Amino acid sequence: MRFFLLTLTLFLLTACSPKYEIKTHYTPPSDAQGKTCVQSCSNDKRMCQANCNMKYDQCLATAQKGASDAFPSLMNEYQDVLSDYQYAMDRYNLEMDSWTREEQRVHRDFEHYRSTCHKKPKNSYECRRSNELDSQLRSLEDHQPIAPSRPIKPSLASEIKQAQKNCSNRCGCTKSYDNCFGSCGGKLRYEKICIENCK
Repeated sequence: MRFFLLTLTLFLLTACSPKYEIKTHYTPPSDAQGKTCVQSCSNDKRMCQANCNMKYDQCLATAQKGASDAFPSLMNEYQDVLSDYQYAMDRYNLEMDSWTREEQRVHRDFEHYRSTCHKKPKNSYECRRSNELDSQLRSLEDHQPIAPSRPIKPSLASEIKQAQKNCSNRCGCTKSYDNCFGSCGGKLRYEKICIENCK
């Protein structure tokens, strides 16, 4: 319980914490050679990002095809699991019907003996029987049948989305550009800006 409360507290603190992003301010070099150098950095960055985007698009297409090809097999597995679930559900319904009848019977008897016990001594048969039936009711509650969990039906869209999570169009082009920009004599200043949950 303490672990749960600690986890919940950390989650709430994290959820309410401010979120920041780093903004880069560029001051280009003033000399002509430095400006030409920076222009070369910009060209390299454009080429880097274009190649990165092309690989990203290829990754997305490959992931989509892979997920689409695997989906029929996934649906077959789901149908097998669904059949098992339906069998388990039929069994649960039978057990639940039997449990409900027994619970109602014991509860009815308990109510009868409990009302009779009020007029009798504590050690009378009616009071003892009332206590026994009360224990039986608690035991029944502890052993109530548990319904099986229904399997989640796969969806092609979610499978594609999951497969495409491994694709990224972040190839470090900006970092390479910043290094290049600095080596050309340019100056960089980083500013931490709050973008969410700001105070």
